[in-house]
Amino acid sequence: MAGRRQRTREVVNLTADPLRSPDGIEIRPAEAADADAVQALLADLVRTLTGKEDCGSSVADILRYGFGETPHFEVLIAEAGGTAVGMVLFFYNYSTWRGRLGVYVQDIHVVEPFRSRGLGRGLLAAAARRGRTMGCTHLRLSVDPENEAALAFYERMGLEVRRDEAICQVSGVSFHLLAEVWA
Repeated sequence: MAGRRQRTREVVNLTADPLRSPDGIEIRPAEAADADAVQALLADLVRTLTGKEDCGSSVADILRYGFGETPHFEVLIAEAGGTAVGMVLFFYNYSTWRGRLGVYVQDIHVVEPFRSRGLGRGLLAAAARRGRTMGCTHLRLSVDPENEAALAFYERMGLEVRRDEAICQVSGVSFHLLAEVWA
Protein backbone atom coordinates (compact mmCIF):
# COMPACT_ATOMS: atom_id res chain seq x y z
CA MET A 1 0.00 0.00 0.00
CA ALA A 2 1.24 3.47 -0.81
CA GLY A 3 2.27 5.47 2.22
CA ARG A 4 2.30 2.46 4.52
CA ARG A 5 5.43 2.19 6.62
CA GLN A 6 7.21 -1.15 6.43
CA ARG A 7 7.41 -2.86 9.80
CA THR A 8 10.33 -5.11 10.57
CA ARG A 9 9.79 -8.09 12.82
CA GLU A 10 12.44 -7.71 15.49
CA VAL A 11 12.36 -10.19 18.34
CA VAL A 12 14.36 -9.32 21.40
CA ASN A 13 14.82 -12.33 23.64
CA LEU A 14 15.30 -11.08 27.17
CA THR A 15 16.66 -14.39 28.41
CA ALA A 16 20.01 -13.43 26.87
CA ASP A 17 20.22 -10.45 29.26
CA PRO A 18 21.90 -11.52 32.50
CA LEU A 19 20.30 -8.76 34.58
CA ARG A 20 17.19 -10.33 36.12
CA SER A 21 15.71 -11.32 32.78
CA PRO A 22 12.55 -13.43 33.02
CA ASP A 23 12.70 -16.92 31.53
CA GLY A 24 10.99 -17.43 28.21
CA ILE A 25 9.75 -13.86 27.78
CA GLU A 26 10.29 -12.23 24.43
CA ILE A 27 9.54 -8.77 23.10
CA ARG A 28 8.23 -8.42 19.56
CA PRO A 29 6.46 -5.82 17.43
CA ALA A 30 2.69 -5.94 17.81
CA GLU A 31 0.54 -6.82 14.84
CA ALA A 32 -3.11 -6.06 14.10
CA ALA A 33 -4.05 -9.42 15.65
CA ASP A 34 -2.63 -8.09 18.96
CA ALA A 35 -5.06 -5.15 19.18
CA ASP A 36 -7.19 -6.92 21.83
CA ALA A 37 -4.10 -7.60 23.95
CA VAL A 38 -2.88 -4.00 23.59
CA GLN A 39 -6.28 -2.68 24.67
CA ALA A 40 -6.37 -5.08 27.64
CA LEU A 41 -2.90 -3.93 28.75
CA LEU A 42 -3.95 -0.28 28.42
CA ALA A 43 -7.09 -0.99 30.46
CA ASP A 44 -4.93 -2.67 33.14
CA LEU A 45 -2.65 0.38 33.17
CA VAL A 46 -5.62 2.70 33.73
CA ARG A 47 -6.99 0.44 36.50
CA THR A 48 -3.57 0.35 38.14
CA LEU A 49 -3.12 4.13 38.05
CA THR A 50 -6.67 5.37 38.62
CA GLY A 51 -8.87 2.48 39.73
CA LYS A 52 -11.18 3.28 36.81
CA GLU A 53 -12.30 0.73 34.24
CA ASP A 54 -12.49 2.85 31.06
CA CYS A 55 -9.19 3.55 29.34
CA GLY A 56 -10.70 5.58 26.49
CA SER A 57 -9.05 3.60 23.66
CA SER A 58 -11.06 0.85 22.03
CA VAL A 59 -9.78 -2.08 20.03
CA ALA A 60 -11.17 -0.33 16.94
CA ASP A 61 -9.13 2.81 17.81
CA ILE A 62 -5.97 0.76 18.20
CA LEU A 63 -6.56 -0.97 14.88
CA ARG A 64 -7.33 2.30 13.07
CA TYR A 65 -4.48 4.40 14.44
CA GLY A 66 -1.84 1.74 15.02
CA PHE A 67 -2.39 -0.68 12.17
CA GLY A 68 -4.35 1.25 9.56
CA GLU A 69 -3.21 2.69 6.24
CA THR A 70 -0.94 5.22 7.98
CA PRO A 71 0.10 3.90 11.41
CA HIS A 72 0.50 6.67 13.97
CA PHE A 73 2.20 4.61 16.66
CA GLU A 74 4.02 1.35 17.22
CA VAL A 75 3.69 -1.16 20.02
CA LEU A 76 6.17 -3.70 21.28
CA ILE A 77 4.56 -6.59 23.17
CA ALA A 78 6.19 -8.69 25.86
CA GLU A 79 4.90 -12.25 25.89
CA ALA A 80 5.25 -15.10 28.33
CA GLY A 81 4.05 -18.41 27.00
CA GLY A 82 2.03 -16.69 24.27
CA THR A 83 0.29 -14.32 26.71
CA ALA A 84 0.86 -10.56 26.58
CA VAL A 85 2.32 -9.45 29.92
CA GLY A 86 3.66 -6.02 29.00
CA MET A 87 3.89 -3.44 26.26
CA VAL A 88 5.37 -0.13 25.25
CA LEU A 89 3.41 2.14 22.90
CA PHE A 90 5.45 4.87 21.19
CA PHE A 91 5.68 7.14 18.19
CA TYR A 92 8.30 9.27 16.51
CA ASN A 93 8.65 13.02 16.90
CA TYR A 94 10.95 15.74 15.65
CA SER A 95 12.93 17.97 17.99
CA THR A 96 13.55 21.42 16.57
CA TRP A 97 16.04 22.00 19.40
CA ARG A 98 18.11 19.00 18.33
CA GLY A 99 17.27 18.87 14.65
CA ARG A 100 16.76 15.12 15.09
CA LEU A 101 14.04 12.50 15.37
CA GLY A 102 13.11 11.06 18.73
CA VAL A 103 10.98 8.36 20.31
CA TYR A 104 8.06 9.47 22.48
CA VAL A 105 6.81 6.75 24.82
CA GLN A 106 3.10 7.27 25.32
CA ASP A 107 2.51 4.24 27.54
CA ILE A 108 4.59 1.48 29.07
CA HIS A 109 3.04 -1.19 31.26
CA VAL A 110 3.90 -4.55 32.77
CA VAL A 111 1.21 -6.60 34.53
CA GLU A 112 1.71 -7.01 38.27
CA PRO A 113 2.99 -10.60 38.42
CA PHE A 114 5.80 -9.74 35.99
CA ARG A 115 7.02 -6.50 37.58
CA SER A 116 10.46 -6.13 39.19
CA ARG A 117 11.93 -8.72 36.84
CA GLY A 118 13.61 -6.41 34.31
CA LEU A 119 10.76 -6.44 31.79
CA GLY A 120 10.07 -2.67 31.93
CA ARG A 121 13.75 -2.06 31.32
CA GLY A 122 13.66 -4.48 28.40
CA LEU A 123 10.62 -2.80 26.85
CA LEU A 124 12.11 0.68 27.15
CA ALA A 125 15.42 -0.52 25.71
CA ALA A 126 13.63 -2.26 22.82
CA ALA A 127 11.74 0.96 21.99
CA ALA A 128 15.04 2.89 22.03
CA ARG A 129 16.65 0.26 19.77
CA ARG A 130 13.71 0.43 17.36
CA GLY A 131 13.96 4.22 17.35
CA ARG A 132 17.68 4.09 16.71
CA THR A 133 17.04 1.99 13.58
CA MET A 134 14.72 4.79 12.40
CA GLY A 135 17.39 7.47 12.98
CA CYS A 136 16.21 8.64 16.39
CA THR A 137 18.70 10.15 18.82
CA HIS A 138 16.63 10.52 22.00
CA LEU A 139 13.64 9.21 23.94
CA ARG A 140 11.07 11.20 25.89
CA LEU A 141 8.06 10.38 28.00
CA SER A 142 5.91 12.04 30.61
CA VAL A 143 5.02 10.65 33.99
CA ASP A 144 2.68 11.69 36.77
CA PRO A 145 4.89 13.65 39.19
CA GLU A 146 3.26 11.79 42.10
CA ASN A 147 4.22 8.39 40.68
CA GLU A 148 7.43 8.10 42.67
CA ALA A 149 8.06 4.47 41.72
CA ALA A 150 7.95 5.34 38.01
CA LEU A 151 10.19 8.39 38.50
CA ALA A 152 12.73 6.27 40.36
CA PHE A 153 12.58 3.59 37.65
CA TYR A 154 13.19 6.09 34.85
CA GLU A 155 16.07 7.70 36.73
CA ARG A 156 17.65 4.25 37.23
CA MET A 157 17.29 3.76 33.47
CA GLY A 158 19.30 6.94 32.87
CA LEU A 159 16.43 9.25 31.94
CA GLU A 160 16.76 12.81 33.18
CA VAL A 161 13.70 14.00 35.09
CA ARG A 162 13.15 17.49 33.67
CA ARG A 163 11.69 20.01 36.07
CA ASP A 164 12.08 22.96 33.68
CA GLU A 165 9.14 22.02 31.44
CA ALA A 166 5.41 21.68 31.92
CA ILE A 167 2.97 19.74 29.78
CA CYS A 168 0.26 21.91 28.25
CA GLN A 169 -2.78 20.29 26.71
CA VAL A 170 -6.12 21.25 25.23
CA SER A 171 -8.90 18.76 24.57
CA GLY A 172 -12.64 18.37 24.15
CA VAL A 173 -14.65 21.50 23.38
CA SER A 174 -11.62 23.72 24.03
CA PHE A 175 -9.67 21.83 21.35
CA HIS A 176 -12.45 22.39 18.82
CA LEU A 177 -12.69 26.06 19.74
CA LEU A 178 -8.92 26.45 19.30
CA ALA A 179 -9.15 24.81 15.87
CA GLU A 180 -11.60 27.55 14.84
CA VAL A 181 -9.31 30.45 15.79
CA TRP A 182 -8.26 32.24 12.60
CA ALA A 183 -10.24 29.76 10.51
